[in-house]
Amino acid sequence: MAVLPQSVSPPLAAPAVRNVGFFVTLESLRGIAALIVVVYHAVWLNPVTSSRFFSNGALMVDFFFVLSGFVICHSYGDRLSNAKDFGRFLWLRLGRLYPLHFAFLMVFVLIEAVKYVAQVRYGIIADKPAFTVNGAGAFLANVFLVQALSFTAPLTFNYPSWSISVEFYAYVLFGIVRMISGRGLGFVLASCVIVMTSAAVLLNGGHLSLADSGNGWAFFRCCGGFFLGVLTYFSYRNTAARPSADWQKFLEAWLAPIVLCVTVVFLSLELKAAWSFMLPLLGGALIYSTVAFPNRALTAVLTSPPLRWLGKVSYSIYMVHAAIVWSLTQCLTMILKVPHGIIAGEAHVATSPLLGLLILVIYISMVLILSHFTFKWIEDPFRRKSRRLIGV
Repeated sequence: MAVLPQSVSPPLAAPAVRNVGFFVTLESLRGIAALIVVVYHAVWLNPVTSSRFFSNGALMVDFFFVLSGFVICHSYGDRLSNAKDFGRFLWLRLGRLYPLHFAFLMVFVLIEAVKYVAQVRYGIIADKPAFTVNGAGAFLANVFLVQALSFTAPLTFNYPSWSISVEFYAYVLFGIVRMISGRGLGFVLASCVIVMTSAAVLLNGGHLSLADSGNGWAFFRCCGGFFLGVLTYFSYRNTAARPSADWQKFLEAWLAPIVLCVTVVFLSLELKAAWSFMLPLLGGALIYSTVAFPNRALTAVLTSPPLRWLGKVSYSIYMVHAAIVWSLTQCLTMILKVPHGIIAGEAHVATSPLLGLLILVIYISMVLILSHFTFKWIEDPFRRKSRRLIGV
């Protein structure tokens, strides 16, 4: 999950940009993508999640990676020249990612404890037996953010946090490559090598779908998208440095809306074989076109108060929704006695279309409400505290 800095200033050596507020639009795009992931993870039958567009929702994580590479390169690419800069960079990223991750790790430990009591005292096994998959080893892996670096371990505890795990180590790689290669052509070439190597490893490993590139393979999935975002940022800088021209008006009128429509249509297709590898490219194109040639109508929509708020709490949305999925699933199966069914090889709660749609509305509402408070009470305060501790 890409987590954008809440306030960024243009890099020291970057050319002047035409639209200083463009990160608002990117943050709104991140919020929309997070909401798509939320719908994708609904495990009860409903007419929305079963649509082709939302069934490809797992690929929004790849959009997060590309977006993260773009924004991190903008915010820190010119500020990483020595070990001290590198340490400050990682501290700030931990301050942004870790508190909410740890809080919901504890929520899932509590869930396991509830399952254990229900299992021992009442003989009820909600899904998997308590503290089996989510055992001590998995807990330590989540504490140290290495849970997605294993090639064999399944997703554990707050399962969306696998992307936080690999993204943090993509930050580490970014900082090391930046300090070794410099900030010019060497960095661009190194980023190209990482993107091509990541794609080659995934394809040669038989992972023809990005959505199936889990655990240890996910690090290559993340690095490919992240450094594609870095390359997208360098493309943007090159464009921003050029003087305005007549063709710019045409691109501002049409480029971003066309790329957005193509992306929506693409996600509405059945993405067989390696077609999913197109999503990071489309994500990069959407980011580039949105910031380099901002369309007035699209910008007006993306900077509207509801979408700005959605972008602001998007990390919370991503991190809280799995706990709500679990809670609603238990209510459906244990209280309402709705049976499970197997759809396309995966277990779902076999709700009727109407009930499934109603639960989906309740689910999204609960996610948004809880995200408001987790942002207010956990995410934002700890982010501010981490910055104050190093005098930022």
